[in-house]
Amino acid sequence: MAALRTLQVFIHPRCPHSRALVEDFRRRGISFVEIDISEEEGLQQLKEASWERKLPIILDHERLSIGFKGSFSTFSELGIR
Repeated sequence: MAALRTLQVFIHPRCPHSRALVEDFRRRGISFVEIDISEEEGLQQLKEASWERKLPIILDHERLSIGFKGSFSTFSELGIR
């Protein structure tokens, strides 16, 4: 996988941890691209990047981080199949 230049953040509108992460990054001026997995294209991108089914997910170069401040939402909690 080629190195990413910008963080990719996989989120879902119903995920409170996704919202908190996005707000925190914006407040701190961190550059990132939001990928909304409630849309089919975003979900497909996530499936290509990771087998994880928890949100939010941050893809930074070759690292993948799950959650925000120790908390995350599972797909089943969000009603995602």
